[in-house]
Amino acid sequence: MSATLDKIIEEVRSLTTEEQKQLLEMLEHETHSSEQSRRATLSSSIRGKYAHLGVSSDDFAARKAEEIALEDRHSAVRPSQP
Repeated sequence: MSATLDKIIEEVRSLTTEEQKQLLEMLEHETHSSEQSRRATLSSSIRGKYAHLGVSSDDFAARKAEEIALEDRHSAVRPSQP
C-alpha cells in the first residue's frame, strides 16, 4: 500500500467508535450522491439531442389523459352512427 493510504488507515483506526460511524455515514452519503450524479450524466448522454425533452412517466401519463379526454369530448359531440 502507499504511504498515504497507510496514514489514512492509521488515522481511521485511531477514531472513536462514534467518529468511525459518522465517517462511514458521510462516506455512504457521498457515494450515493456521486452515484446519482453519474446516473444523471449517463441518462443525459444517452438521450443525446432529445435530452431537453420531458420524458418522465408522469408527463407521458398526463399527456395521454389529456388526449383521451379530448377524444371523449369529440365522440360525445358527434351523433352515433347506426
